[in-house]
Amino acid sequence: MTTREKILEHLESHHYRPMKLRRLSRFFDVAEEDYAEFRVLVKRMIRDGEIAAPAGRLRLPREERPRRGRARTIEGRFSLSARGFGFVEPDAAGGPTEGEDLFIPPDETLDAVTGDTVLAEVAGKGRRGYFGRIVEVRERGGTRFVGTYYATETGPVVRPDGGVLLQAFAVPDASSAGAHPKDKVVFEVLRYALRGEAGEAVIVEVLGKRGDPGVDTLAVIRQFDLPDEFPDAVLADARRAADRLSDAALRGRRDLTGETIITIDPEDSRDFDDAIGLTEHDDGSATLGVHIADVAHFVRPGSPLDEEARERGTSVYLPTTVLPMLPEILSNGVCSLQEGRTRLTKSVFITFSEGGEPVDVDLANSFLKSSRRLTYKQATAALGSRTRGLGAGVVRLLRGMERLARRLLERRRRLGYLELDLPDVDLEFNDEGRVVAAHPEDTSFSHRIIEMFMVEANEAVARQLDRAGVTCIRRIHPDPDDEAAEELKAHARSIGYRLKNPRSRHDLQRLLAAVRGKPEAYGVHLAVLRSLAKAEYSIEKEEHFALGSSAYCHFTSPIRRYPDLTVHRLFDEVARGGAKKRRGGRRKKAPARARTADGRSLAEVAAHCSRTERRAEAAERELTKIKLLEFLQGRIGETFTGIVTGVQAFGAFVENPELLIDGLVHISSLSDDRYRFDRRRLALVGGSTGRELRVGSTLEVRIAGVDIARRQLDLEPVEAERRRRPSAKADAKKTERIPRQAAKKSTRAAKKPTRPAKRAGRGRAGNRKKKRR
Repeated sequence: MTTREKILEHLESHHYRPMKLRRLSRFFDVAEEDYAEFRVLVKRMIRDGEIAAPAGRLRLPREERPRRGRARTIEGRFSLSARGFGFVEPDAAGGPTEGEDLFIPPDETLDAVTGDTVLAEVAGKGRRGYFGRIVEVRERGGTRFVGTYYATETGPVVRPDGGVLLQAFAVPDASSAGAHPKDKVVFEVLRYALRGEAGEAVIVEVLGKRGDPGVDTLAVIRQFDLPDEFPDAVLADARRAADRLSDAALRGRRDLTGETIITIDPEDSRDFDDAIGLTEHDDGSATLGVHIADVAHFVRPGSPLDEEARERGTSVYLPTTVLPMLPEILSNGVCSLQEGRTRLTKSVFITFSEGGEPVDVDLANSFLKSSRRLTYKQATAALGSRTRGLGAGVVRLLRGMERLARRLLERRRRLGYLELDLPDVDLEFNDEGRVVAAHPEDTSFSHRIIEMFMVEANEAVARQLDRAGVTCIRRIHPDPDDEAAEELKAHARSIGYRLKNPRSRHDLQRLLAAVRGKPEAYGVHLAVLRSLAKAEYSIEKEEHFALGSSAYCHFTSPIRRYPDLTVHRLFDEVARGGAKKRRGGRRKKAPARARTADGRSLAEVAAHCSRTERRAEAAERELTKIKLLEFLQGRIGETFTGIVTGVQAFGAFVENPELLIDGLVHISSLSDDRYRFDRRRLALVGGSTGRELRVGSTLEVRIAGVDIARRQLDLEPVEAERRRRPSAKADAKKTERIPRQAAKKSTRAAKKPTRPAKRAGRGRAGNRKKKRR
């Protein structure tokens, strides 16, 4: 049995790196039936101060030691560049660098790598900002990584994937791990490279031969430490939970089975968590019904199922596969609002005036039977009068939904709702998971209808909880920070547009309207996107900038987002008995609740879910890029006219407009002139010609190289190629448009990007959901 002494002995080992509770239990080979007891022991040790658990990672408490010149040190997250230097992003806003990043020269990084928490000493301030050195690695961002195993003349090594670790690691035990040359492997770092001495690692898992089907997906899953299997205890709990769908569960709920209610989702979806109903009134008003799967009925607080869902935080939609937050017996079974099946729901009824203003809100627990499951394609066809096979009630509902959504969109625009017109593509894969085709993403108004309704429901629930005095996890979107706002203002000025206040939604709307239909539109929309902060989860009462909403939460996707599930558990505070709650009406205030069932504060859960969301997005981007780089590897030498998406002193990043992947055009390859980076104009400017390359500029480029391991696409201007080979104009082969029907197995990306937060990755994940705000 694992004892306190064994745990402390392991944590004191110089090989130990902070890890989460579940991973620590695996180190001690704790059986599933003993896990609860092990967890109680560790929690008691945390409470007694024997163990600390910042961000859920277990370690020994730090001893505060006085340091010489302590006032000149900062603690923060380190990022290492491919050229050896790095930056420390301070945790605190003030301090010796006044919140600015600290530059670390190549010989002063110690053995820190990207993601590590470090203590750094500030040495001074130069023309480009503060600089200093790392004096201590406080906490490793990770100890397990993915790479490719090679047998070299100097011995077996692993070359890491991505840009976190930049040097190879010796792996003396490679043969005992069963690794063969060019295998993808998971390795754990034993010792980092330091002052010329090579690092050392141990292979802990062999994933398969590099390039074999599925290996790249598994590598990304391991790289981002994504949970890809459910423990037996969680699956057993899910089976028990599924039995809670019974006649007894219907008692006390509002019966909606006689109403026309539909779902609209992507073609390949299987988890239908939202359904729509609508009643139009003679006075021009309308009552919208947004009905969401009642996941909270099945997932009880503190249960193994709840603990696993909270740890995952979100479903992860990777190209060609999905890692669900909940087991499929729930997500695709009893929680899914399948056509013709009785399902438990939480309903939000919002009455809107003829002008689209919300005048009444009613929350209720309910049950329903979906009248029809529609795809976005079918809904779009029906709105265009192609209604074959649809009942009159469904068609009438669809057209009423369109009328209401257009009124809501106009109202949102008056509030400052930001709409970014950025292209997106859907990728198609063959049976081996390789990209074979691409086509523009469907942007029909049927998608906007559902988006508008989800926004209204999320906002209505947040406001009702606010009025009841109930603390919940909110979705907040901070105003643009000063630096980002000024950069956007400078960008607009550099191309001839005046942006009076870059922090004003209405001024941003005017800028977007001014460039609509013009060549510079893409660059401006992209610049606006980059100026905006990242939306996140928080219990603070802050607004959602892009939506123009003062109170907003996520309520509409509890099957795939844990914050939504926490809101569902608070829903009954304002909906018990299904009583009507009028806007501004009086009621007895419910007590504020800011803790979850096991005592973890909602603030901690919110922060954790923000991290898991970012992790999921990063993993999706990473695998999408790998898939696209594999596709482009066979197209070296082809050319395309790209769009500049970023400019730095060392070159420009140019995006392929069909695949939405960008590569670097190094400044040294711009041979038609001598270019320099103009910080004021945010552009590369030719000294002789005055030609400018800035965000939004177009440039004809050639694919010069692909490095999948480093996730790099190298491009060069076609002009440079022509200068080297005068006949290149005749020889250059334009990249052909990717055929739509080339796939053996057609798959579509079903995850609609949440704008302005980001452009989502493309590609089918087998059960993707459109992202709704």
